[in-house]
Amino acid sequence: MVSKIKAQGAVLTPMSNLESAEHAADQIRTAIINGQFRPGDRLIEKQLTDQLNLSRHPVREALRRLSREGLVEMRLNRGAVVAELVPSTILEVYSIRSALGKLALKALLSTPELLKPATVKNLETLANNALKLAKLADQTASIRNDMEFQSAIVHASGLERCARYFDELTAEIYRFNNLSRIAYTDREGDAINYMLALFEAIKARDLQRAETIWHLKFTRAAERFITHVGGTSDKEILAFLG
Repeated sequence: MVSKIKAQGAVLTPMSNLESAEHAADQIRTAIINGQFRPGDRLIEKQLTDQLNLSRHPVREALRRLSREGLVEMRLNRGAVVAELVPSTILEVYSIRSALGKLALKALLSTPELLKPATVKNLETLANNALKLAKLADQTASIRNDMEFQSAIVHASGLERCARYFDELTAEIYRFNNLSRIAYTDREGDAINYMLALFEAIKARDLQRAETIWHLKFTRAAERFITHVGGTSDKEILAFLG
């Protein structure tokens, strides 16, 4: 239990180690996603504790969390290092998210009570938003809307672990986008072929079609990244993603 401190008539609740670790992880994660910490940069505990005004224990826990998320690598004699952006990592992340999404779709469309009217309405709104946002010059809102659409599908499945693991990898996707500076040149086509089509398949409870579109969506996304950063053939991409 966290003790409370009384000071000048006010009751103040100190931040627990758990909350401190969450705060540190959030701050470091955001800096990595935004590119303030670049791939290969050492994350020196002393510097982090000074910047965050925290003790070493929550900072170490934060780095362990980020290591589990794939944003940080713990290296012998070097400590924590920001993970590199390499084709194998991109393929792994997209492969895992694709598999988790298929599990979620199966649960969602195989259990009638899960596909609630509010869920359908939310997915419809996000899918329609994709078309509207595709007309904007800045692709940032399109990317965020797509992430929300994917997450909404997975969370609607009621598979808590599946949703948690899927969300942990979302930070990696944002990092891929920011570091690679990839440009999505056919956002309107993507909205129609992947988001609106996937929504219609879900609404119709057509599991086979939904799984097919989901798989194509992630395969296409991985292909774009790999083509952009180089290093892996289309054949290897398809083999990895199944």
